[in-house]
Amino acid sequence: MTFLQPLILYALPLIGLPILIHFVNQNRHRTVHWAATMFLLQARKMATGMARLRYLLIMLARMLVIAGLVFAVSRPMSGGWLGVTVGGAADTVIVVLDRSASMEEQDAGSNESKRQVALRKLSDLMQNAGTSSQLVLFDSATGQPLKLESAVNLTDLPEIEGTATTADIPALLQSVAEYIATNQTGRTDIWVCSDLRQNDWNPDGGRWPVIRRQLEGREGIRFYLLSYTELAPENLAVSVSGVHRRVTEDGAELVMDLKITRQAASNDPVRVPVTFVIDGARSTQEVEITGTQLLKNGHLIPLDREATSGWGRVELPADANSSDNSYGFVYAESAVQRTTIISDQPAVAQYLRIAAATSSTRGINCVAEVLSSTQAAAIPWKESAMIIWQAPLPTGVIASQLSEFAASGRSILFFPPELPDGNSAFGFRWTSWESAPGDKPLAVTRWRTDADVLANSQSGTPLPAGQLDIHQVCSVESTVAASSASSAAEGSAVAGNESSGDASELPSASVLAQLDNRRGLLTRVLTEQGAVYFCSTIPVPSHSSLVSNGVVFYVMIQRALAQGAGALGQARNLECGSLASQAANNWKPVDDLTAAVMVSRRSLMPGIFAGDETLFAINRPLAEDTGSVLSDEVLQSIFGELDYTIINDQTDSGSELASEIWRAFLILMIVALLAEALLCVPERSEKVLSPIRSASVS
Repeated sequence: MTFLQPLILYALPLIGLPILIHFVNQNRHRTVHWAATMFLLQARKMATGMARLRYLLIMLARMLVIAGLVFAVSRPMSGGWLGVTVGGAADTVIVVLDRSASMEEQDAGSNESKRQVALRKLSDLMQNAGTSSQLVLFDSATGQPLKLESAVNLTDLPEIEGTATTADIPALLQSVAEYIATNQTGRTDIWVCSDLRQNDWNPDGGRWPVIRRQLEGREGIRFYLLSYTELAPENLAVSVSGVHRRVTEDGAELVMDLKITRQAASNDPVRVPVTFVIDGARSTQEVEITGTQLLKNGHLIPLDREATSGWGRVELPADANSSDNSYGFVYAESAVQRTTIISDQPAVAQYLRIAAATSSTRGINCVAEVLSSTQAAAIPWKESAMIIWQAPLPTGVIASQLSEFAASGRSILFFPPELPDGNSAFGFRWTSWESAPGDKPLAVTRWRTDADVLANSQSGTPLPAGQLDIHQVCSVESTVAASSASSAAEGSAVAGNESSGDASELPSASVLAQLDNRRGLLTRVLTEQGAVYFCSTIPVPSHSSLVSNGVVFYVMIQRALAQGAGALGQARNLECGSLASQAANNWKPVDDLTAAVMVSRRSLMPGIFAGDETLFAINRPLAEDTGSVLSDEVLQSIFGELDYTIINDQTDSGSELASEIWRAFLILMIVALLAEALLCVPERSEKVLSPIRSASVS
């Protein structure tokens, strides 16, 4: 319980006042024994037990009256999560807001989203508390700190509006830790408003140990997780992939893979009208969903032969979350998906070339070219969609060109060379080759199934990554983490691992696949644009079963290639939040829905645009469609020894985070007064003995 006027609680010792008055009154008169009353007094002793009980109840009622008055005046609040206790409020309150697409799920009764409910309740709590704490907002869309003048601003700022992006909670909390260290915020309460989706929190990533080390040494840091994990069972989400134009004998057609996901785990069939909008023309087709999803691979839509490029959208009826009811796309004549392979080992290069040159989609032309490390200057940078680098990491001009290549949105996949050196790329470097202990190969124990190149297939079937055998591993390490570990005092915490290649020690990367010795097999470097991967083994039988058990290897290569190809050609499909804030300012909206989006929010919201020579479709990240929520055990592993409290709330809950309950204490005081009045009514025997008792006292 929290009190808004805690100083008044110092008046609680007044509860003993009725007892003091009782003892004072007991010594006011001197008793004189009178023989005539001896028999009456002896008879009265038979009722002494009940009388004493009545006196005790009267005393208790009077004490409750005083206690009720003191508590009511001190303005108590139930559910006092803000920590405004007798010790005082926090010096700084930091609000970490998840503005991802999944937070836009609404309650049918109030039409408020999870994000809106969290902000409203948090704002009411802080306003009722009336504290003078410095309020700072960190939102997932901008990641920048914003100081607020009052809690009222939590509900009326552009920085709190919903988006169709994903949230990077570890990156936000790293920024929070840096802000606390830089500004010396003192006692700090950190409120995290989120739906605890696994894709937003990335519990297997390497940044959580760094966050814990930054905050565990500071006193007065408290976390409050205001979570909204309940899922709307009937919510549907639609997406399309593999959209391309194909020429036929009769003209042309648009080919796509359609996917509709239902959050409810039910096998009851449901019929849903799906609307297809192609270049402004609308058509509706009714489909039936059985189970949790519907998948239609190779869905065909006829096109005019002259329609060489255009745009479209797939729409579902309105439901609990409007942010996943539509998915836009653009199409154009298929461009060649070119991969350039840099390798000095012919056997490895051959396997890589076959996987990259074998298209997974009919009508898409894939080309792969192999160059040695001495020929790297001849890389066709403009035409390549992906670069596979299996050679010593480059330096100088080539390294700069690789950075520009990734910044343009294309893919880079690094494999370890035969003889690793100390060079680094994108802040990472190879360690050294190590063999699996004994005769038993290493196995993949965990891999990310909700997004990226190892995600489940469109039918929901996981890739057989657990069947891979890894015989030789060349781990990757962060050069930043390595230098910090050698110079910082807390470096001893890192030294306990087998090597710096431990998957949990990569502060700026996401481990997509992890081996049973806690090393990362596949790691994605976190960059603003493009996809940069490090694979810690090579596809030859002496090192791994990537080729003999080739499904994972082939899918990984093709998905990385598709990501890179999305940044080429005249039709590009992008994710919300992946663009710089000013990138879409000069683009022209092609439909009314896109035109309604403010220019400053174009990179955060879905839309279809036309550039000078290119069409762009911006959509929510598909990882937002997954409903995986963090368990209490995972949260415990994330926060470790940090002080945190989980507040599970619901959008349809009418209760506030904290509300004043002084009325309850006033009612208690009134009830105590009535009880005291009833107990003071003298019994019949008391009425008889009263004159005699008065006469016996001189």
